[in-house]
Amino acid sequence: MIAGILAVPVLCIASLYIYMAFIWMRPWAESAGYGDMSAVLEHIDTEDRRELSRFITGMQNIGSIAFFSKDFLVLYSSIPAFTAGTTAAPESILALIVETDGRSSYSFETPSWHKFDGYVLICKDNERFGSFPKPFFVPVLMLVGLFLALIAFPISMSLRIAASITKSVAALEDATRRAAEGELEVAVNIKGSNEITSLTQSLNKMRRALREEELRRSRFIMGVTHDLKTPLALIKAYAEGIEDGITEDPATGANAFAIINAKVDQLEAMINNLLEFVRMESGEWRGRLKEVGLAAFLRTSARAFALDAQLFHHEFRFNIELGETVLVHIDERLVMRALENLVTNALRYTPRGSTVQLDAAMADGAVRLCIRDNGPGIAAADLPHIFEMFYRGSGSRREQGMGLGLAVAKWVADCHGWKISASSDDGACFTIVIPV
Repeated sequence: MIAGILAVPVLCIASLYIYMAFIWMRPWAESAGYGDMSAVLEHIDTEDRRELSRFITGMQNIGSIAFFSKDFLVLYSSIPAFTAGTTAAPESILALIVETDGRSSYSFETPSWHKFDGYVLICKDNERFGSFPKPFFVPVLMLVGLFLALIAFPISMSLRIAASITKSVAALEDATRRAAEGELEVAVNIKGSNEITSLTQSLNKMRRALREEELRRSRFIMGVTHDLKTPLALIKAYAEGIEDGITEDPATGANAFAIINAKVDQLEAMINNLLEFVRMESGEWRGRLKEVGLAAFLRTSARAFALDAQLFHHEFRFNIELGETVLVHIDERLVMRALENLVTNALRYTPRGSTVQLDAAMADGAVRLCIRDNGPGIAAADLPHIFEMFYRGSGSRREQGMGLGLAVAKWVADCHGWKISASSDDGACFTIVIPV
């Protein structure tokens, strides 16, 4: 609209100029019909021909013209009463001027050209000349036209913009209503480049985020249901067997009770994992953040992991090259849980006698923490999905679990503003970058 308001005056003035130059004045210019001016030019010095050309051009816009010599010889005439080459009596010229019917007016002039000694009779067409705007009205017409254009253009643009905004707002209102009713699959499509389209993009982002959250929660419920049903089914089967008396043999009964206890422990561990995950999503952990010396925290954690490695008949090593002044704000319990998940995965999915290594050192202004093993590694097809909730790689199918361990580790890293990545080269390697 601003560009249009600036351009409208220029276009109006240019259009008025074109109209005056090529449309308004053309009828008089084409009707003049002066024909051959050689008889007049013989009496005009070369230096004055330019002046004569300007004079004739000016007269064309007004009416007809006749050239007389001093003895009233008609040198040239576009006035019907006089014929070139004849001599006009002064009385006839006077009679023509006196007997005009009002449609024409005459003026008699003596030009100041050096070699032209004669007269010029100018016949003005009053009807045509009357339609010629007076000098005062030309700027008035220009201002009126400009004023009308400046009013019409903003009004038309305002109506168009208002209609566009109304249409966009109606589409947004319909989209938000449908989203509130649970229709998250339909995208809002409003074209343009303004605040409404920016709001539309934000609404689409929110819609996609809600849809992903809905799908994530659905997968969460499906995963929990699937993983809880297996131990529950076994507990139910053995309990029914005991009730039916098929375990009369003391050894068989003891074995059944041992399996039931193991499955109960497994269920308890799963429920604890779920509760911990819900607590993390609720944000309760933020109140437990405190400044901790990272080197001391990692050494304490590594000693505990070394004891766990002995139970799996593995070797655990650690190398922490950090100063005691390296401090970070963390929730110790959450970070310990994330590191425990990474180390436990390495212990569970590597052959007996394997080595698990934890290294920590400064690199590029951040702490680089690596947990690696010399086991079979992670399949290439699993790497892009390894941190997804409930995803279990091909190498972990034989193990019991819910597929939450690595998802929890990534969630803890993201919440603390850290970066975590996985690679597989001569074993699995998980790297956490901790800004200091």
